[in-house]
Amino acid sequence: MKGNILGDIRAENDTSMLEATFWQTTDYKALLESYDRPIVVGRRGTGKSALVHMLSKHWEKKAKTRVLLITPVEEQIIGLRDVLKLFGDNYLHIKAGSKLAWRYALYMEVIIDLTNHYKLKSNIDIKSIEKHLISWGSKRQNITSKIRKKLLTIIENEKGTRSPESRIADLSDEFELDLLEEVILEALNDSGYQIVIFADKLDEGYTPDNMGVAIVDGFVQSIIDIKHSLDDKVVAFAFIRDNIYRAISKNDPDFTRNIEGQTLRLHWDEYNLFNLVCNRLRAAFSSSIENNTRMWNAHTADGLRAREGFRLALKLTLYRPRDILVLLNDAFLRAGTQNRDTIIYDDIDCTAKQISNNRLNDLLKEYEIVFPALDIFISCFMNIKPEISVSEAMTLIEQQLDNINSISKFTLQDILLTDGPKQVIQRLYSIGFIGVYNSSSSSFVFCHDGKEPDRDFLASTKILLHPCYWLALGITNQEINLEQAEDIHDEYDIEVSAVDSEFRSKKIGALMVELNNIPEGINGATDFESWTKKALMILFATDLENLVLHPNKNGLQQRDIVATNLGSTLLWKRILDDYNSRQIIFEVKNYRDLTSSDYRQINSYLSKEYGRMAFIICRDINNNLSKHKELNWVRELYNDHNKLIIKISSKFLEKQLSKMRSPQKHDELSKEINKLLDQYIRMWLPNKCKI
Repeated sequence: MKGNILGDIRAENDTSMLEATFWQTTDYKALLESYDRPIVVGRRGTGKSALVHMLSKHWEKKAKTRVLLITPVEEQIIGLRDVLKLFGDNYLHIKAGSKLAWRYALYMEVIIDLTNHYKLKSNIDIKSIEKHLISWGSKRQNITSKIRKKLLTIIENEKGTRSPESRIADLSDEFELDLLEEVILEALNDSGYQIVIFADKLDEGYTPDNMGVAIVDGFVQSIIDIKHSLDDKVVAFAFIRDNIYRAISKNDPDFTRNIEGQTLRLHWDEYNLFNLVCNRLRAAFSSSIENNTRMWNAHTADGLRAREGFRLALKLTLYRPRDILVLLNDAFLRAGTQNRDTIIYDDIDCTAKQISNNRLNDLLKEYEIVFPALDIFISCFMNIKPEISVSEAMTLIEQQLDNINSISKFTLQDILLTDGPKQVIQRLYSIGFIGVYNSSSSSFVFCHDGKEPDRDFLASTKILLHPCYWLALGITNQEINLEQAEDIHDEYDIEVSAVDSEFRSKKIGALMVELNNIPEGINGATDFESWTKKALMILFATDLENLVLHPNKNGLQQRDIVATNLGSTLLWKRILDDYNSRQIIFEVKNYRDLTSSDYRQINSYLSKEYGRMAFIICRDINNNLSKHKELNWVRELYNDHNKLIIKISSKFLEKQLSKMRSPQKHDELSKEINKLLDQYIRMWLPNKCKI
């Protein structure tokens, strides 16, 4: 049996099936009948690309109509970001520059199309716009590449340093948009032609930061401007993903006035999805059955028959064409392995579970570098009800953290860098694993942009596990209705944003800033001890266990920080074998110049399980021993007492934390300490002395 019997889920990969079975929804008909809603918004899998294909086919058949398809290219959008940085950091400035650039680009694409048409080129006043035609690229080049090169040319010709505001003003003059509009309108009025533009895949190269949102916002605004500027002689539609649209609504202060009323939001319900599926079944099995219920029944059995059976299948989806097609394609494939051309509920159930498992595995794989503890936190929510309070979620996370056994150093560092259960919930929200209840809309809101949420998670706040993961988490007795499904934004192609990737760097950076804010001396002593404990826990995660500050507060000998040496790495096995140090002492001094008393104090701590080695951490700028002072004291303890004290500066710890920003360098410290040990033995301690 064919793998995707009901057709490929991507419209551009199976145009023959799409054209043969296309179901004309109300949204499709509305776009045919009116130009009032040029911004078409839909979640992933709601058929935006299918609409673009079918609408363009419709207009291509109309007399005196030219159709242009605009699809930005990912690598050129990324390059465009670099150019648009010259408009500054202000969102409105970037949007203004982006809008001018896209509007110019669209006008030039229209003009190039007219000049390449054997009839229409005679209507173009080529002489008046000759310089624009020469500097613009050919028809076969992508629009993003051409506008990027055009912007670079303009900027390279600048004289002197220009402010972002001046650049935007100069851009308007350079583009001569009024002239281009005049030329286009004259050509189309003389010829009686109309041009229809469809802009799709505006998420190519999209990053959910101010720059990324402003680039798409500028494109959207240019589409709206075209409608008003060219008197319906040029009609343009932009198809964008819902999460990008929501980002624009949040960032653009003029959203309500300029964009909201220009938007058509795509909706699917049971009736439309049933008709779509039956059309596909009819084509897949070359059937002549006209009644849709009979068509469905011909290829289903048991509990799946009739509309009730279709509802059972639909409840395992998020009410979108892509969802139901994926589910049924895989169900028919499973039935085919058992020589059946009808599907039963078990086919649907097994397929839905597999899809859910695949989605969860995709999430874990995509975030394994930037959120390495994700699998541990997700396991907290196995076999529970999907709707719980933040307080209940925090309890589950705390219980999980209390029962962690064997995990990687990198994963433990990620846990230590996270500020408690509430931040875990924030991170799970930012990647779309959980949604938060919005009382004003009476729905759960899901986020997929990777940004840390600005909302406050109260203990009583309700959260919902994303339904696409329910079956993988063992949640099988819950259902979701259409209204709830439409408020859920499921990113099939997970994209790890720059914000996700910066979590580790940001948290480590905050720890480094904290150190620099601690004053040296007695006033900052307590804070420096706490900072050192946090730093050591992160740097030596999984190497040292049970790291405690002042473990013997009531004892005569009050050691600052003590940790258990498991001997699990080469460095700590060396220290355990050579110096018998099972319990590792870190004495903390919030000043630079150590004294002989500091070294003698540590000497008094070293006995039995503490062995013959300890570390002293101070606020010096490096780990070097000062001559005639620290060097003499270290040698004295080494020669007379068989004990080794290693000095560690706070600057050294800061440097090692900085290296840890790169996930590949999370084990760098062990190598550096090992080298330091060798330096003590080979350079600073006399060769005649042996332990």
